[in-house]
Amino acid sequence: MTEEIRSVLDILEELALKIMMVEPGDLSLVGELVSLLEELGKAGDIDDFSAIFKMAGDLEKVFGHIIMAELDDSPENYALIGKCISQMQEVHRKGGESEEAVRNFNNALKKIGYDVPDEAPQPHAAQEDKAVPAGPPEIKEIDPGSEPIPDFLQDVELLSGFIDETLEHLESIEVNVLDLEESPNDAEIINNIFRPFHTIKGVSGFLNLKKIQELAHCTENLLDDVRNGTRSMDSSVIDVVLKVGDLLKVMVENIKLVLDEGAAKYKNYDIGEYVAWVKSVQAGEAVSQGQSETGDIVKPAEVEVQTAGGTDPIKNPAEKPSPPVKAASSTENLQQKSAQAQHMSKPGASIKVDVEKLDGLVDAVGELVIMQAMVRGNPLVGKISDPKLAKDFSQLARITSELQKTAMSMRMVPIRQTFQKMIRLVRDLSQKTGKKVDLVMTGEETEIDRNMVDSIYDPLVHMMRNSVDHGVQMPEEREKMGKSATGTVHLRAYQKGGNMVIEIEDDGQGLNTVKIRSKAVERNLINENDKLSNHELNNLIFLPGFSTADHITDVSGRGVGMDVVKKGVEKLRGRVEVFSEPGNGSQFIIRLPLTLAIIDGIIVQVGAERYIIPTTAIQESLKPTEEQYQTVHGKGEALMIRNTLVPVIRLADLFGVESSQRNIFEGIVVVVEAEGKRRAILVDELLGKQEVVIKNLGGLREIKGVAGGTILGDGRVGLILDLAGLVSSTIEVSSREEV
Repeated sequence: MTEEIRSVLDILEELALKIMMVEPGDLSLVGELVSLLEELGKAGDIDDFSAIFKMAGDLEKVFGHIIMAELDDSPENYALIGKCISQMQEVHRKGGESEEAVRNFNNALKKIGYDVPDEAPQPHAAQEDKAVPAGPPEIKEIDPGSEPIPDFLQDVELLSGFIDETLEHLESIEVNVLDLEESPNDAEIINNIFRPFHTIKGVSGFLNLKKIQELAHCTENLLDDVRNGTRSMDSSVIDVVLKVGDLLKVMVENIKLVLDEGAAKYKNYDIGEYVAWVKSVQAGEAVSQGQSETGDIVKPAEVEVQTAGGTDPIKNPAEKPSPPVKAASSTENLQQKSAQAQHMSKPGASIKVDVEKLDGLVDAVGELVIMQAMVRGNPLVGKISDPKLAKDFSQLARITSELQKTAMSMRMVPIRQTFQKMIRLVRDLSQKTGKKVDLVMTGEETEIDRNMVDSIYDPLVHMMRNSVDHGVQMPEEREKMGKSATGTVHLRAYQKGGNMVIEIEDDGQGLNTVKIRSKAVERNLINENDKLSNHELNNLIFLPGFSTADHITDVSGRGVGMDVVKKGVEKLRGRVEVFSEPGNGSQFIIRLPLTLAIIDGIIVQVGAERYIIPTTAIQESLKPTEEQYQTVHGKGEALMIRNTLVPVIRLADLFGVESSQRNIFEGIVVVVEAEGKRRAILVDELLGKQEVVIKNLGGLREIKGVAGGTILGDGRVGLILDLAGLVSSTIEVSSREEV
């Protein structure tokens, strides 16, 4: 017996067991039955059991009617459903077919009150002569006093689980919909979109979230028509799914707010226009982007999404309608899955862990690392010359290090989820601006600290908007310049030197350096006689309120955005810079630490204090000579290092510490780079390299030049230096300065 047959048999047996346990009002068990039927439907590639899969689909619809109170939630009906499951088992025993069992199954459904359709519905007739709805409605709230707040807080634990799972489902839907634009006839992708809507509909019904249920239900019906081939897949369906997903997300996040802060936060959304819009698209009356005032259909801009695996242009269904979607034969499906399996690694088993528990584990491991270093650094322990103790300490250090790495890896997640959201963003932006854009993504598997995922989203959104709205030109303008009508935006992620690097690069018009300089002088950000390189001028766009946009659009141009990028990245202990060449596009580069919990640094001593300098920013260390030393009039000390004047930062003066080495030639300087600028940090002594656990300093975290603290092996606190803050606190000098 094959694995597929065993799974079908196991599911049927579990269905038969659970249906005997159901009592009226037992919504959680009904939900488990629906999940089992969905699981049974996923195995629908085996022709021998096609009758069972159709029966499972009918039972799912019966449960849907029960959930929506359209059929009785009675012991008699559950007993009849039990008989239906017995007939499904009979079909299985007969090798996949039994006319008598199917007939008995249908008769039982009729007694419940559900009539099995004799044949599939016919495709909708063409609707060219009917009015075309004007695209997706606006999201509207209903007057809070006009309707009572529904009672959905009876089971808080179930509601909390519903919120988390629904948000995951909605993200999955969006990703699959955008994949569907590339492969509009892929039945598997359509099923991957249909099932989450079906689940959301079912569980929201249990929880008395009627509006979420109704909206998910009507969208599910539309997708069911597409699955059955009675409605073709085109851009109007894709727009419906994306916009309904947006509204559902808004509604679910409001439910989450109610759960966190109370019923006063509840917002009642009007879904009437959305339901009507979905049903009109189901009837074949709508197009993807509505119509203009003159009645002309507005066609969406063409978007192309590429990944490392290849590229497929998104067809414009208004120009070439897609045929009805049909599932491939079982042989074809099995061959396709076999071929895919050869290129995919088998995922390991996984469980969901509460985020607070995970963070607690990471913190505890961090404390263990600190305590292990403190014990080993204890002077009394150091006096013990026992070889076995030394060996045991080495073993303990190895185990602790492995435990720390494992705990930290549990916080790491692929950046894929964040990147995939950019596909939707570029799609929407290209339609609003009328531009053609290829989005090329690489490095989606690169891992980043879970706590950084949400924080990096906003900076990415701002930069992608900048590239599409300000960077990529209109098709006709690009063609005049000898470029392809379709612009390209690259989104890359990779690890380099202990950092996560994210690049956004476009082949558009680039930054207007002359205009940037003029705007900077106008706003007194620089003097007219200041000598700045093009790179330095371009990076002025990250200053608050700096914008060279000639007009404001609903996409960008309000003088906000790039400063938000800089602030957001700096909060993550990262940095961002832009490289651009007029006419040839721009490249934004974000460098982030791989984790926010641990930093690899060099411990330095100044007087009695210790400081940690992140190793990723260190270029070299040296003992200054008199030949290198110079003073720049009005700008302080500098060292000539590799033919460049590098300003000196005395940590003792900056933090008010009594240094043992006031003479610069007796100390050591550590040359670092931050914000594209170099500085020479004067310290008394280098104590060594060490991975340190970052500790929150509370109110001290706002001190310029300090990024955090750590507890060192001797139990003392060491401050972790914020190099971006140190750089901004000193004056830049140039090799041409008078000394």
